Amino acid sequence: MRLRLRHLLFLFIGLPAFAQKPVDELHFTSSKQQKIAVYKGSIIVNGNKTFKFAYDEIVYKSKRNRLVEDGGNVFLFLEVTDHPNKNKLIIFGINNSVADSLMTAVASDIKDFDHDELLEFGGSDQTEAYPAADSMYYVPSKFYEIKKGRIVFDAAYTEKIDKKVNGVYLPAPQDKHGTCCKVIPKPKGRP
Repeated sequence: MRLRLRHLLFLFIGLPAFAQKPVDELHFTSSKQQKIAVYKGSIIVNGNKTFKFAYDEIVYKSKRNRLVEDGGNVFLFLEVTDHPNKNKLIIFGINNSVADSLMTAVASDIKDFDHDELLEFGGSDQTEAYPAADSMYYVPSKFYEIKKGRIVFDAAYTEKIDKKVNGVYLPAPQDKHGTCCKVIPKPKGRP
């Protein structure tokens, strides 16, 4: 009898989880009262379908999906999958009921990483392991910040992070064939 009650209890508790539908839509409202919906791979602004992804690779449950407003401009950040690489953020400018794709960056939180009162985002993608124990491929990063209503490359923070990760900063990390990345000695203390 107890066993049946326990099974019924688990069934009763677990049943709503089976009934939940997957999240495939997002809704935002800007301070300019622009209604932005992301639904099944499309961006709809004020009722107008303004952008359609070739494939719906949006990570709908991501906390990184958000609107950021700065200097009178509205930016929509959407996290998308990019297997086998790290996920990406695709950033759209929302203006006059249109979503315009501005750029793509490595997915990260959108916050003031360097404490300069500006929001930053970005990072580095995955690189292969180098076959020698004392060397590694340079791991370049790219960080951006939102400044005066624009998205700009944050050279100072990018250099700081590259020095921390690689022990050195290389402004041109490509090898002699133009592919990523140069081989460097492993920094001390790095496994």
